[in-house]
Amino acid sequence: MIVETNNLRKTYGRVQVLKEINLQVPEGSAFALVGTNGAGKTTTMRILVNILQPGSGSATVLGCDSRLLKPELFQQIGYVSENQVLPERLTIGQYFDYLRALYPKWDTGLENTLRKRMDLPASRGLNKLSHGMRMKTVLIAGLAFRPRLLILDEPLSGMDTLTRDEVVDGLLEQADETTILISSHELAEIEYFTSHIAFMDDGSLSFQESIESLRDRFREVRVTLSATKEWPVSAPQSWLAPQIQGHSLYFIETQFQGQESLHQQLSEHFGAVHLEESPMSLREISKVLIREARDDKLREAA
Repeated sequence: MIVETNNLRKTYGRVQVLKEINLQVPEGSAFALVGTNGAGKTTTMRILVNILQPGSGSATVLGCDSRLLKPELFQQIGYVSENQVLPERLTIGQYFDYLRALYPKWDTGLENTLRKRMDLPASRGLNKLSHGMRMKTVLIAGLAFRPRLLILDEPLSGMDTLTRDEVVDGLLEQADETTILISSHELAEIEYFTSHIAFMDDGSLSFQESIESLRDRFREVRVTLSATKEWPVSAPQSWLAPQIQGHSLYFIETQFQGQESLHQQLSEHFGAVHLEESPMSLREISKVLIREARDDKLREAA
């Protein structure tokens, strides 16, 4: 694993921000960290690059404790955050001149290709950049030295559609040779190059798995009932967000094991049924999980 955390915890005062996080990011993966606002995604990423230190537990990055990362290892790690600070007195060209001297493996050809594609003029002052142009600048800065690991904290936030497409295209330039760990609310844009996903809520890691596995087990289910029914108390816990209107039933199955097995379960609870099931996108799955996490909190508070 290129990134691994062991019972990672972080507390601010009485607030437990991270609760025993055990994250495993395979080398070569494009790993999406998703979840609600305040779930702990940014805190986790900052611990990985030693901006923050864990309260307890540990994080290992490139085989080294994150608290002991040395300059030679940081030269293999790119970090991009939506709140990244830039030296405002410099131009784009001066900024890249400065960075080029810091990284022995800096690829000037890749830098120039990305700058041209993303339309970043060398003479433009960093203090005159829009949010989208700032994010393109820091993304190129994180890509041009060809890091083994690229950590991206909400890199697509607040961008227009064209800018997001340009940034994603830039990421795809490196997807084959760089492990990418990304948190983003723009799931539709990252879905087609993401290989793994972890879902965080309220400081806890709910699950982590390959995208292929996640898609296999989530299904949107629509059922035609033979008679009007109520939602059974004994319904499987893997059935989420149920809605019954007359003879129509809708829910999300989170542990799909084939239509035959699902039909048998439905028949046990509702009698004769006709069902249709369909795969879900990463964005749709994430919306269901976030809504369920929110509803769980409301139920606990009631």
